[in-house]
Amino acid sequence: MDHAASAASGDPASAPGGLRTALRLATLPAHTRLHGHPGLGAVQAGTIGRGAYRALLSRLYGFHVPFEAAAGIEPERSRWLAADLQTLGLDEAAVAALPRCGYVPRLETEARRLGAAYVVEGSTLGGRELAKRLDHLFGPGAIEGRRFFSGRATDTGRAWRAFVERLERTGTDEATSAAVIAAAQETFAAFERWVEDWDGADRQRRQAAL
Repeated sequence: MDHAASAASGDPASAPGGLRTALRLATLPAHTRLHGHPGLGAVQAGTIGRGAYRALLSRLYGFHVPFEAAAGIEPERSRWLAADLQTLGLDEAAVAALPRCGYVPRLETEARRLGAAYVVEGSTLGGRELAKRLDHLFGPGAIEGRRFFSGRATDTGRAWRAFVERLERTGTDEATSAAVIAAAQETFAAFERWVEDWDGADRQRRQAAL
């Protein structure tokens, strides 16, 4: 079946560029909700305080460590986060003791790993802009304390293009496309759930209700 026929048959992910478009549309609601996250929003606004920033990075670290293990990828993001947290005053033992997310999706196939990678690779694109909003904490030009958001710096675009090429090489059969999209959605869902209580406010509310 050719691409045009596949698209006409109701499988938009098999049209040229279709899987990338299908991923974007399938994850758009979660992506939009995360723009309203109070911690990430405060970074974007350039108003986050040092304590809140440390709490946010601690939560991000707790997600990326098990995610990288599940995805079988280089633990670069968790290393960046650990370095930032040490800049913010946590020693190695304190970083290692941070809570970890226990519901990262299973990523046992290449298609599912690709869908999950779409989530973290896409987030890197906006990270450099967020890094610029932290001058009030670390001073203009300083990299210490914002390695995670700085990411691959000038190599960010190259890395994203390499990922897109990998995505475009993926088979366009319906089962593969469905697995890629499902893993991306599940990764977003796990991440949203994990960062919801980034500052402990939910725990405090639950304790107050007891």
